[in-house]
Amino acid sequence: MLNAFINAMRKLISHISLASLLLLLVSACEINQKDIMPEDGFVKIYNHPDEQLALFPESVVEMPGGGFIILSAVKDENSDIEYPYTSLVRTSPSGEVTWTMDYQWLAPSSKLILQNGSVSFVAMNQLFEAYVVTVDPDNGAETAQSALDITMPLYAYTDAQGNLLVLGYDFVTSASWIAKYNSSFQLQQSNKLNVNTDLEYLVQRHLNKMGQDYSFFIGAYSNSSASGYFVNCFYNYTFRTVFLDGSSLSALGNIYSFQTEEGISSLIQKSGSLFGLTSYYEGNNYIMAGAEIDVLSSENIKDMPAEPLYELTYRAAVMALQLETDTENFTLFASQTNDNSLVVYQYALESDSLLNTHKREFDEGVEVRDIIQTADQGIAVLAGIYTLGKYKRPLLYKMPPTLFVPEED
Repeated sequence: MLNAFINAMRKLISHISLASLLLLLVSACEINQKDIMPEDGFVKIYNHPDEQLALFPESVVEMPGGGFIILSAVKDENSDIEYPYTSLVRTSPSGEVTWTMDYQWLAPSSKLILQNGSVSFVAMNQLFEAYVVTVDPDNGAETAQSALDITMPLYAYTDAQGNLLVLGYDFVTSASWIAKYNSSFQLQQSNKLNVNTDLEYLVQRHLNKMGQDYSFFIGAYSNSSASGYFVNCFYNYTFRTVFLDGSSLSALGNIYSFQTEEGISSLIQKSGSLFGLTSYYEGNNYIMAGAEIDVLSSENIKDMPAEPLYELTYRAAVMALQLETDTENFTLFASQTNDNSLVVYQYALESDSLLNTHKREFDEGVEVRDIIQTADQGIAVLAGIYTLGKYKRPLLYKMPPTLFVPEED
């Protein structure tokens, strides 16, 4: 009797193994996710069966009904086109893949635009002309495209009023190009900041994922001195942060550095003239978690006192976020360390006090690309990871709110 039971179980296990193998072979034909951490949060790696493709994650957005959409640039080593094309992945609230879609638009730039029930991204065609591309979040189908009348888009940002700000590069006049559009993507204002030297080669290598990855970004600020936007871009021979007037987009003040070899990697307004920022110089990284900045003046980054972050990788990417909870607000800086960890530094909002350091170690190298607050008052960190040490894939790390505001006993 016992032997008969054992033989029956062996046959059942054999059938299950065969079924599992067939399922694995079928799933290898499409993008899939790899489970890492079964907790209130999760970690997902979004795989791809084609080993010749490198996926460079750019942006993530949480959908109102739950789930996420991830934007990536896909580099095909066998393609005749130099620049990466665009890919979107839609997930469930737990990070499971719902659908994936590829698009012929090139070099997509952050951030994803969520408005009026649709999702849009900014990318360029083969003539370097920038477009807003709108898709149906239910299936990824492209529903509209809007020409932005600028070239070489490097970053896209939507403000609290629904206006779209896009940073581009004009290779004809060698200038950084800042343009503002309304929620219908109609041009409202634009301005060019002269670089005074031809940096088209550096911009092209940034766009085609072959050279230095510069920390281009845009954000909004408002205080008693002025209100408008700050943009990290090439300007006046250097890579610098420029404060712009909200209406004219004309340059007010700036934070400058030495040519293109150093610069600010993230910036966030905490309150009034108090900002938090990170920077890099000669490969080392620094943080000024609470710095007083005059948005109307020109300041040298070297004159600003900073604390070193030696644990971060060479010229580390850093993403800043203000986390708003029911009880308290915080400033977060997310980056990656030399020991293959994603790290999130949690600071008090109104000071430079470090409250917590959250780390998640991986077996392979990681690179942070985006950070958002989720509906449950936690965060989601988007990163790239080198699976098997060489295949770059998107990674989504959902961190629950209890990590930042512990539940009361």
